[in-house]
Amino acid sequence: MSLQCLGGRMDNNNGTKIKRTILHDLYEKQRQSPYYDNICIPVSDLHPLIASGIRGVTTNPAIFERAISSSNAYSEQLRELVEAGKDRENAYWELVVKDIQDTCKLLEPIYNEKDGVDGYVSVAVSPKLANDTKGTIEASKWLHKMVGYPNVYIKIPATNESIPSMKEVISLGISVNATLIFSLPRYEEVINAYLDGLEASGMNDLSKVTSAAAFYISRVDTIIDKKLEQIGTSEALDLRGKAAVSQAVLAYQLYQKKFSGPRWEFLEKRGAKKQRLMWASTNVKNPNYPDTFYVNSLIGPDTISTIPDHALQAFMDHGVGCRTLDAKVSEAQSIYNAIEKLGIDWSSVGSQLEHEVLNSFTKSFHKKL
Repeated sequence: MSLQCLGGRMDNNNGTKIKRTILHDLYEKQRQSPYYDNICIPVSDLHPLIASGIRGVTTNPAIFERAISSSNAYSEQLRELVEAGKDRENAYWELVVKDIQDTCKLLEPIYNEKDGVDGYVSVAVSPKLANDTKGTIEASKWLHKMVGYPNVYIKIPATNESIPSMKEVISLGISVNATLIFSLPRYEEVINAYLDGLEASGMNDLSKVTSAAAFYISRVDTIIDKKLEQIGTSEALDLRGKAAVSQAVLAYQLYQKKFSGPRWEFLEKRGAKKQRLMWASTNVKNPNYPDTFYVNSLIGPDTISTIPDHALQAFMDHGVGCRTLDAKVSEAQSIYNAIEKLGIDWSSVGSQLEHEVLNSFTKSFHKKL
């Protein structure tokens, strides 16, 4: 079986330009950029998705594991690498870098037309380095140089050890996708690392270095819903399915606060761009929730929504493209506080999820090798 992109299924196969979609409205009317959370094999399968309004691509170790294990598209390149004497890990990175380069090239017109606002492709450093500050810095520099395109985001996990790595990498002019953010305190650390990195940079013009902060959504509900069910009171059960979106709404409020005022205005005069919030894990894991739940609930300006296949199909079919992200801020704060009063510690949930997802990505990485 070959791995097919959603774009391949959306194409009408007669070369006709795909009509306007809700994704275009999302960007043009709501100023939110839809990114495809998957890799396309072949990369040309991304064309119909771009025509439908997709403005960037995100990947992770699990996505590449699925791509490599379920497709013969890599066979010829892998054979050449083996014959050239490459070891497993070097061969893997060459496969990945080639895919990222091809995707960056395809998205470069979007990057150029909006002065580097969109058109990015995210690729993660090895998850084995999540707790290695210096190793992450060196891997980020190497990966950025290997890809060689300005529209690549180097994904660095928001672990305690990798937060300083972000600051250093940003100061060197490398654009970063700060990933695996599950809590508000950790998100604020990520913002500060970005600002610190910009301030530490020796560049006069900061406009060429950008960043996104990937705040995870559905996984938060998965954990907190279980805790609410264990508590079992009517008050607790009534909060199911509300935690992730409420925290994300508050994250957007933090974003607006941190990217305003004298400190930010000084950096903005040097050309700095805001580190946009990127909604990650927008697929619905609980079948009792609507399949467009997380995408619909987090629509707002200056954000990125990363959308995997099933969520993208659902949203394009029956999504609602109106602004929702800051419609009920006080309600979101009340829900956040109520969950905390029940004895659920948000930071502990974030630490648990960080550990679980890093373990998952590390297993995917080893499985690929």
